[in-house]
Amino acid sequence: MKKAILLFFFLGLFVFAANAQVGAYNTMVGVTGGTNVGGTVKQFISETGAVDLLVYNRWRGWVGALLYEHHWDIREFDGLEWYVGAGAHYGIWKDGKGEPPWVYKIDQDYNVFGVDAIVGLEYNINHSNFYIGLYWKPAYNFEEFTKLWEDEAAFTLRYSF
Repeated sequence: MKKAILLFFFLGLFVFAANAQVGAYNTMVGVTGGTNVGGTVKQFISETGAVDLLVYNRWRGWVGALLYEHHWDIREFDGLEWYVGAGAHYGIWKDGKGEPPWVYKIDQDYNVFGVDAIVGLEYNINHSNFYIGLYWKPAYNFEEFTKLWEDEAAFTLRYSF
């Protein structure tokens, strides 16, 4: 994961040096890090609507979330926008592999699934193809021992093409 972050950083320096200009973009790929660490692919399906796939590691298990997000520009700050959205997630943990808060079930394989909400900010760096962001994504699991995850927050670094 550290190598991927360094690769994005050096690629960003190269793009800035080359004075790359961004036009309208449709797809963004990137990394996410915070309470979870993983990757993201965002595809715009309209001028303000996007579908975002997050795949990340949490408590030594894996979660995939598919979200719809609606974006608005913040007029006072060029390149800054905010978004809200909702979607669903599915996660997998194998016995003895994770350390989640519900450790009394740690000797079992289990899956979680539920609904998500998301709110975030995204900033276009120097009108390039790189975007940095921050989001908060509370989720509700339908499993009896997990219920509400309200602590998921992460930074993102994305590249648009």
